[in-house]
Amino acid sequence: MNTKLSNKEIGSLLNRSAQQLDRSTLDELRTARHHALQNQRVASPVWVSRNGLLHGQLRLSPRALNWFIVGVVASLLVINLTYWERTYEHDHSDIDIAILTDDMPVDAFVD
Repeated sequence: MNTKLSNKEIGSLLNRSAQQLDRSTLDELRTARHHALQNQRVASPVWVSRNGLLHGQLRLSPRALNWFIVGVVASLLVINLTYWERTYEHDHSDIDIAILTDDMPVDAFVD
């Protein structure tokens, strides 16, 4: 007999069973439940957004968070400057166009 019960049906069966228990057993069960709930540890999520800040397992002081943001901004700035510098160094298209259109002699670009 494979019968699936819903949560409400299980709850009503447990309530009816509990009504058949004596008072001392119910008191002991209530005390045990209360004790178990007091000692239960609630796990906090690692990444939760509250007011735009991260909290949970990752706890940063405001000073550490400010330094982290400064570090990220500085890293992005260095990456962008390096990228622009490298693209500028290798861009010889203006010189090539000037040579091909004979606006300037080739000797002017040889150094």
